[in-house]
Amino acid sequence: IKFIISRLSYFLMKIFKILHITLLLFILVGLFSYASSITVYTITAASGPSYGVYANGKVYFISQNSNELQVIQGNKIVENFSLPQYPHAVPFRITYDPNNHVFYIAYEKGPVIAWANGKILGNYTIPDIGNYPAICYANGYVIVTASYGDKVYFINTGNNEVTSITVMSGPQALAYDNYTNIIYVGGFGSRLIYGISLNTLHIIYNFTINDTSIGAMTFVPPNIIAVATYEQQVEFLNASTGKIISVISLPPSLTGVNGYSSMIYVPYNGLIYLSIAHKNNVIVAMNLTSIVNVITVGISPNGLVYDPINHFIYVMNYGSNSVSYFNLQSATKPTTIFGINYTLLYTLIGIVVVVLVVIGIVVALRRRR
Repeated sequence: IKFIISRLSYFLMKIFKILHITLLLFILVGLFSYASSITVYTITAASGPSYGVYANGKVYFISQNSNELQVIQGNKIVENFSLPQYPHAVPFRITYDPNNHVFYIAYEKGPVIAWANGKILGNYTIPDIGNYPAICYANGYVIVTASYGDKVYFINTGNNEVTSITVMSGPQALAYDNYTNIIYVGGFGSRLIYGISLNTLHIIYNFTINDTSIGAMTFVPPNIIAVATYEQQVEFLNASTGKIISVISLPPSLTGVNGYSSMIYVPYNGLIYLSIAHKNNVIVAMNLTSIVNVITVGISPNGLVYDPINHFIYVMNYGSNSVSYFNLQSATKPTTIFGINYTLLYTLIGIVVVVLVVIGIVVALRRRR
């Protein structure tokens, strides 16, 4: 009996060592590899596609270098419009007013124009708009950041009045909380995030993040702000208190968040998507605690647009003059984080635990004898 117990103990220890080494190798391989179960398709665009918006079953996006507004329906470009030219200015971002069916286009170092059906309906001078202007529509206002002037401008779409509010240095990111009607503003020159009530047009929140500079933001219902920083982290903050809930650090191979990056929340699967714009060709999908997918797209992905009817995500690839898109309905649910198959990982851990228990029993029996 002693011999059998001794040999059993010997073999169990060998098995444990093999499992232990296998588990370590599995984790190390997983940490440096990425898995994507999504099929990505490509549409050829004009030069320099930057940002877009979904409206009326189509995606309207700006091809910055060619000064065009292009329109995608499904899997192809169906319309092209030439945009007005202004000295030293380029069209950059776009938003849509669904009540009046009007698009608003923000130019870098230029104006904001109101546009519909190929015609300019209005032209707004935004002093010191600078580079990387963010623009969005919310509750009767078109909101535009002016990074050179440290201000945010509010265009009332009902009477065309323009109101400005002084904020932090270099504002360039916006996130709208439609639950409380608050617009959040972040900048590349400050750790601050301001919350501005659209009911009163007054700053009511002043939060401080961990990092020093903000590249992109989005609102995650019902009460979270997701913030992508130049320190290559994503911080999740409580939208009422500013308390940091969680932080995701991007691995070295995925760094490239800057002022061209975009973030969107997709209610279909509850994930946040972030474009890694600088010297990269991927976007990442994440929940509040982890990266759950890394998706290869075109070169220098900028804008992200979600089609809520067909559940497509469109990606404007500035560096490859293309738009990538993929269908969330046909995608398998993410089972990997950084390439790690967690079903297999948990199985291996379970086996290791069982082996440890058996070894413990054998050792106890040997001691008793």
